[in-house]
Amino acid sequence: MKYKLFLLVFTLLPFVSFAQDEDLELWGSMKFSKKLTKKFRFELEEQIRWADSLSQYKKNFTDLGFKYKLHKRHSLTLHLRLVDEVDDGKYMRYHIDANSDFIRSNFPLVFEQRIRFQKSWDADGVLDKKFFRLKWGFAYKNKELSPYIAHEYFWRLMEENSLSKQRSTIGICWSMGDDLKMKLFLRNQKDLNEENKDKLGVIGYGMHYKF
Repeated sequence: MKYKLFLLVFTLLPFVSFAQDEDLELWGSMKFSKKLTKKFRFELEEQIRWADSLSQYKKNFTDLGFKYKLHKRHSLTLHLRLVDEVDDGKYMRYHIDANSDFIRSNFPLVFEQRIRFQKSWDADGVLDKKFFRLKWGFAYKNKELSPYIAHEYFWRLMEENSLSKQRSTIGICWSMGDDLKMKLFLRNQKDLNEENKDKLGVIGYGMHYKF
């Protein structure tokens, strides 16, 4: 039953979610992580993105991160990302996350939230972007299959501090074993407080392997 539901949702949603979007992108990623101690985890992710309705290469990045577990339900992460983008060339980005999740006994849904500060810059000093991002969502925790929904807002910290865009995601993660997980998601993103609001649809997939 769960696999039939999975196929139904991801067959129908692209027609509903992306019908009014101006562009459609495809994001593919591979993530590896290693638990160093009880509190520290090292993470490495490679991602590539295609734009213009999946016809044009847009960018790729390498992301290095460290996750520190403050508590059973709370953690901090620090990431450094090297981005190679067609339009902007190569630039660096770092972000700091504060993550929390909340669950009640005998209740299958988990509430998750994340607060992120990120800054991007290039060697020439032309690119300088700073954002606060707030993300929250619900996930159904299961050993084999875990569907989830999430919503995120971006607050731009530059010349004009303002709410710049919002992002909604629906996805599913499934376990291929104790150490390997796969994910598939659909995402809708749009600009806020702009005269010509850009809209974006994303189909994303990824793999996460824990050493």
